[in-house]
Amino acid sequence: MKKKRKGSLDYKLQKKSSSDDNPQTLKRILNTILIVFAAVVLGFGVTEFGVQTVYMTGPSMQDKLRDGDEMLLNKMAYKLSKVKRYDIVAIQKIGSKDYYDIKRVIGLPGDTVSVVGGRLVINGKQVEEKYPFAVINSPGLLSEEIKLEDEEYFCIGDNTSNSEDSRFINYGNVQKSEIKGKVFYIVQPQERRGRLDNGY
Repeated sequence: MKKKRKGSLDYKLQKKSSSDDNPQTLKRILNTILIVFAAVVLGFGVTEFGVQTVYMTGPSMQDKLRDGDEMLLNKMAYKLSKVKRYDIVAIQKIGSKDYYDIKRVIGLPGDTVSVVGGRLVINGKQVEEKYPFAVINSPGLLSEEIKLEDEEYFCIGDNTSNSEDSRFINYGNVQKSEIKGKVFYIVQPQERRGRLDNGY
């Protein structure tokens, strides 16, 4: 009876050629690149056209908003609907690349706005005293009646004694293209977290 030689095996181990891995490796790399690209595009889309975090700087919107408040800005709001009176908006003045002003819209295209005897007057009617901006001690340009043209808005801070806004010549009327969206929600501080509305 012959013994099987040790070197004689029923199967052989073969080393897989490294070239066989190349299609799979290339596929994995391409998939990773596609995922990263999609994430970048999606992130840009959300920031550019969707919802963005903004921060309140300074006291011009007190007490509705306070210095340091973190808020959400809906950048699609005015692509789908019109700017409404008393909306709180983010304004990016022409020439300012990164900074947003947070103000309240009080005058719409076609409106007349003025201050008479210290009271804010819109289209010939005094604004109700429940609004903190109804009484204005520094009328600036509103000492005379202002008529808003197409796509022009008059925006002020709620804290009119400490706000640089449309009342002043270096700020002036706001163009629709400068309104970047509607501020609609306070994120921080937590104790004041919630949706913003136009009322008081």
